[in-house]
Amino acid sequence: MQSRHGSLESAILSTLWNLEKDGIYTNTVKDVYEILSQNDSGKRAYTTIKTVMDRLFEKKLLLRFREGRKFCYRTVYSNREIVENSLNELANRYCSGNIDILKEILNSVIEKQLVSV
Repeated sequence: MQSRHGSLESAILSTLWNLEKDGIYTNTVKDVYEILSQNDSGKRAYTTIKTVMDRLFEKKLLLRFREGRKFCYRTVYSNREIVENSLNELANRYCSGNIDILKEILNSVIEKQLVSV
């Protein structure tokens, strides 16, 4: 699983996770486009959303299936699985695979955020 995503890929995945959390598992490009258009100040073309969703399908991060005449999409991995994979990749890349080093860094970041609140 590839865990690095562009900002639009992340926005699409987040949109689908929110829909799936509400029990909606047959989401079209139009569904995602409409939600992103409402929530996003930077308007994107429908065709851009479609292209990115197709690429997420090719990367095996989305399932695509036909329902009637349209394609529907759903996520393959949960948000938690993506985050866990990303943390393991970070540990392998920057901490010689030692997750404890990454844990110390994360704790430090959390402490700094708590102090600034």
